[in-house]
Amino acid sequence: MSKYVLIGIAGVVSFMVILVTYLQRTALEPRVLQSNVLLLESGSSLRDFAELMVLISDLESPMPIMTWVMITGRSSSLKAGEYKVSTGDSVEDIVTHVVAGKVLEHSITFPEGFEFRDIINRLDTAKSLFREEGDLSLELIKQAIGTDHEVLEGLFFPDTYHYIRSDTPVSILQRANKVLQVKLQDAWSGKDGGLLLKNSYELLVLASLIEMEAVVAHEKPKISGVFANRLRENMRLQTDPTVIYGLGDEFTGGLTREHLAKDTPYNTYRRNGLPPTPISCPGWDSLFAAAHPEEHNLFYFVAKGDGTHYFSKTLKEHQEAVKTYR
Repeated sequence: MSKYVLIGIAGVVSFMVILVTYLQRTALEPRVLQSNVLLLESGSSLRDFAELMVLISDLESPMPIMTWVMITGRSSSLKAGEYKVSTGDSVEDIVTHVVAGKVLEHSITFPEGFEFRDIINRLDTAKSLFREEGDLSLELIKQAIGTDHEVLEGLFFPDTYHYIRSDTPVSILQRANKVLQVKLQDAWSGKDGGLLLKNSYELLVLASLIEMEAVVAHEKPKISGVFANRLRENMRLQTDPTVIYGLGDEFTGGLTREHLAKDTPYNTYRRNGLPPTPISCPGWDSLFAAAHPEEHNLFYFVAKGDGTHYFSKTLKEHQEAVKTYR
C-alpha cells in the first residue's frame, strides 16, 4: 500500500474524528432556547425536526442535528407530539425525549358542583387540545358517551383529568363519563336498604342536590337524611339550588319570593319529589351520602352563614332558626 493511500486513509480518519467530535459537542452542549415547547406535527420528517430546532434555539444550521440523529440510528424513531423544553437542554436531551415519546402532559379540572355549561366553557378555553368544528355539539357528546338522556347535567365526574395535545374535548368528556358510571354504580350497589329511590339515576339527582346544599363534607349525610325523611313523608324538598337551576340565565343573584313562586320542572317548592335531572356534577362524598343518608328525625335546615347549617325537627323550630340566621 503506497504512502499516498495511507495518507488518504489517515486524512479520512482524522476528518471523521473531527466531524464526530464536532457533532458530539454540538449535540451535548446546553442550548439557549427561545421557547418552552417543541411541537412536532404528525408526519414531520427528520429535516422538519432539525429546522424546528434551529427555529427555537441558538443553532444556525439543521445539518449537524440531522447528521447526529442519523449516525446514532434514530432518524426513523422521532415521534410526533408536544414536548416541554427549556434553556439548558442539549440537542441530545431533546432527541432522547422525542424518540421516547415523552410528550407534554396538560391537566383540566372540573370542580365538584360544576354545571354542564361550566364544563363546556372550561373545555372551550383549555389549551393544547385537538379541536374540530362542532366537536362539542350536544349530539356528538351524547353519541360519544352513549346516552339517551336529553339533558347531560351530572353525567361527568368532577376531577382533574390529564391529557396530551392529540386528545380532543370529547375524549375528556368520555373519560369523565366513564368515571362517573363507575362511581355511581359503586354508590348504588352499596346503598342502604329501604332507600326510596327507583334507580341509580335518581341517586345521581339526589347527590347533585346534596352537593349544592352542603358546604362542609361532614354535613352531607345529615342533609341527605333530611331529604330522605321528606321523600318518605311525601313532603316537597324545598331546596333553593333547584329553583336557581330552573331559572337559568334569568337568575342574576338574590333569590326572591317571585322566584320561588315561578313554576319550573326544577322548582321543588312547587313540585313534589326529585327534579327531573341532576343540577350539578356531584363528587364521591355526595354520591356516598345520597346512598347512605343519616338516620334522624330532622326535616329542615337553614344556612348559618359560616358554611354550616342549623337543623330542625319541626316547622316552628325551623322558622325560629330562619329568624336567627337570616
